[in-house]
Amino acid sequence: MVRTITTDVLVIGGGLGGCMAAINAADHGARVAIMEKSHTERSGAAGTGNDHFWFWDPEIHPRRGWTIPDMVRDISFDGEYGKTKGGLMDQELLEIVAAGTKEAVDNLESWGVQFRYDEIYPWNLQYDAPEGEKRYRIVPQFQSEWDTLNYDGRDIKKRLTEQCLKRGVEIYNRVSGTGLLTKDGTVVGATGVHMRTGEFHVFKAEAVIIATGMDQMRLFRTQSGDWFNSQSPPYITGDGEAMALRAGAEVFIIPAGKTGNAGFQYFRNLSRSSGTATTCYPAGRFVNSEGEVMIRHPAVREPLRKRRENVEQSIREGKTPFYLDWTDATEEEISYAEWSYGNEGLCWIILEMMKDLGLDFRRDAFELELEPAGMFTGGFLALFIDTDCATNLPGLYACSPVQFAGEVAAPTYVVLGWRSGEKAAEYALKAEGASLDEVQVESEERRVTAPLTADGGHPWQEVNKELNNIMEEYKGYVAGWSLPGEEAEVSRSGLRNSITQLEELKQAEMVAGDSHELVRCNEVTNLIDIGIMMVTAALKPDQFERGFWFLGKLVDGEPEFRKTPIVVKYPSKEGP
Repeated sequence: MVRTITTDVLVIGGGLGGCMAAINAADHGARVAIMEKSHTERSGAAGTGNDHFWFWDPEIHPRRGWTIPDMVRDISFDGEYGKTKGGLMDQELLEIVAAGTKEAVDNLESWGVQFRYDEIYPWNLQYDAPEGEKRYRIVPQFQSEWDTLNYDGRDIKKRLTEQCLKRGVEIYNRVSGTGLLTKDGTVVGATGVHMRTGEFHVFKAEAVIIATGMDQMRLFRTQSGDWFNSQSPPYITGDGEAMALRAGAEVFIIPAGKTGNAGFQYFRNLSRSSGTATTCYPAGRFVNSEGEVMIRHPAVREPLRKRRENVEQSIREGKTPFYLDWTDATEEEISYAEWSYGNEGLCWIILEMMKDLGLDFRRDAFELELEPAGMFTGGFLALFIDTDCATNLPGLYACSPVQFAGEVAAPTYVVLGWRSGEKAAEYALKAEGASLDEVQVESEERRVTAPLTADGGHPWQEVNKELNNIMEEYKGYVAGWSLPGEEAEVSRSGLRNSITQLEELKQAEMVAGDSHELVRCNEVTNLIDIGIMMVTAALKPDQFERGFWFLGKLVDGEPEFRKTPIVVKYPSKEGP
């Protein structure tokens, strides 16, 4: 059964970026549809909430000597977050994001998301405001200036869904995107399959926006060993990236790497949230087994990387495990941090678990998961866009996933989503109306639904596990002792073997017993396509050159690569 929908702008993915794109495209006069794998009220990385939002306010920050160029430079190079990125940042996009955050906050406030309060606290920025006016709760968060808001973001996705519906946006929930449709090199729509009914959807659109999120969640083994015990939503599986790749869109790729320091992110055996990070401000501190303070608080503006030297010293001395300890905080500080937990994605689950177990931050310390130094990380692959959020393919725009343009967090998605909606609507309303290639549509339907009619084959879980094994090998070759340089024939041979294994895995037949399993099969197919591109890129020495974006695309089904300099508008004040 096939359902056909005609619209001006199709948004694939209904998270923060997708909803913002849809709202602004509708405000610019376009007919808009959203295709969302889950449900827009609770989908995406912010589906369960968000409590922090970095921003720049022209009424606050210039008085403190903090300009947008300062913010861009800090997040790219000089601040604590910037030092982890080492200049791997699109400063032109980042400047757009920074400049757009105040408008974004104003819009979200007007739609019912609370950002300002009658009461602020000593640990919030004490800025000048008119008497009697509610004020932002501004806190530090790794940047060199106080530029992060604490806010009531638990239901931000519900508020955005309301605004989409108010504007007549057609929302197709439980429909998973499977492929982009093209005609003469122009994107003219997309296909999807309903997760519960199996109905095949064909969207004809003048412009398409990819907003599927940035985290190929199941490409590698998770830290917990369970795909569905992770901080990132396990349904963000590279669907947008794979669809765009197959259509000929250009992506940026960075290789796997190694962590440099031991550190903390999660509670012991609970990878479903990042409750040890900025959300516990100002109450939390990290201590070793002797009660010695390792880090006063992860959000304070101190050199976190140097503080981790204390952690490594404690490891050498056997003073483990480590704990998140709130027991010396005041009642007011703890209540504030618990309010943040109540709004931040999945941190509220910790509060519910504590209630069930009779635990309390006021008296109990909580063991932390120690991430060892030298741990392999997986790398990234995402769409490469210009400052209008346009890809190299006419008619295709993106707001998430895209190259790094700030922290991988709410402000980037919200601002770029807003911008992509405007630009896609402007394009769509001028388009002449391309037609669909019916042969392409029929071919895509056969490809997507094949596991439902297969006589036999592998379940998606089996193929996904084998994919993880191959990609773990890739991480070792790229980030291990023998980098694939001019003399590292062992690594190059291993990578070539990994590509062969991935191509064989792509040919493996999968079987689905129902439409839910069908979507999981398609997710794994998408991940394999991404894996092949990433591993192939690792054979190119240019990928490892600092100061360049490494880009790739498929031409007649074969990967082609190029590099382009990263534009630096605002160089580091600290020098190279």
